[in-house]
Amino acid sequence: MAGTRLALERRSMAQQVRDDLRDQMRNGTLAVGARLPSEPESCEIYGVSRATVREAYRLLEQEGLVGVRRGAGRFVLPGATVVVQGSVNLIQSTTALLSDLGYDPRIELIGVTERNPLPEEATAFGLSVSDTVLRVERAYVSRGELLNHAVNVFDPERLPRPVDEMEWTGSVAEAFGAVGRDISAGITDVSAASLPEALVERYAVPQNTAWLRFDGPLFDQEHQPLWWSYEMWRSDVRVLRVVNRREPETA
Repeated sequence: MAGTRLALERRSMAQQVRDDLRDQMRNGTLAVGARLPSEPESCEIYGVSRATVREAYRLLEQEGLVGVRRGAGRFVLPGATVVVQGSVNLIQSTTALLSDLGYDPRIELIGVTERNPLPEEATAFGLSVSDTVLRVERAYVSRGELLNHAVNVFDPERLPRPVDEMEWTGSVAEAFGAVGRDISAGITDVSAASLPEALVERYAVPQNTAWLRFDGPLFDQEHQPLWWSYEMWRSDVRVLRVVNRREPETA
């Protein structure tokens, strides 16, 4: 690690520092129990400010990958090398998440339809249940295997461009981002669920495959709703990790 400043690309600098350190945890360069470079050392390695390094380390701590030992520094926690498979505390595109896990995802559009909003959608979007929302259904497939089934519900009045101009097999988040509406937060409920029979038949999914359902709205920087997301993830692809940790008592 020492001595080489890494090229930083499109993501925020703190995220890029965080991602590089996560990669080192994955490949064993930073093994369990290893001490992370000090803040001044990381400033030199990455060519960034101390505030950026602190933010990167804070992100790692939030993911449960790094712990702080007072007076000694930050260390890689047990289990850190086998996590990073889709924390619900992070916002990352489905394509990026699957690519990071080694898949070659392809988006298949299943259908685009109009319907009335469900009560929770109407509340989030400030609509009545007699208004119209757009339902976009897509599948993320890699080498013929279904990994993710996503249904996104929009208020068509809030879309960045007319419905017939939207590229539904591209990144919806990027489409909104192009007009300055980036995702800043989301609320997700996670539950066990069964894949709809039509999808089981369409993708020849084994009957004993377990799935997790992720439901909830996503918001922009102004706390305005972007869309409501209903996603089914194959449970061996999207692995959730809950970190429970007691803070040491102070004298």
